[in-house]
Amino acid sequence: MKWLSKLFGMPVSESPVEKVIERLPQEGEVTKVYEARWVWYHTILAVEIAFTNVLLLLILAVTAFK
Repeated sequence: MKWLSKLFGMPVSESPVEKVIERLPQEGEVTKVYEARWVWYHTILAVEIAFTNVLLLLILAVTAFK
């Protein structure tokens, strides 16, 4: 990491890699992050499925009345 400190002119402890490592979730926060991502992921999937169902019903209606 000495090349990084020479390149950016900052001490090794303040390198971008060290900052990212500090921002990683700690042991107790991992489950909270997982639960939050799980909820958002499934919410997005539910919205996509609902949108797909609406489109399929519209296609059915258009083809049924032709």
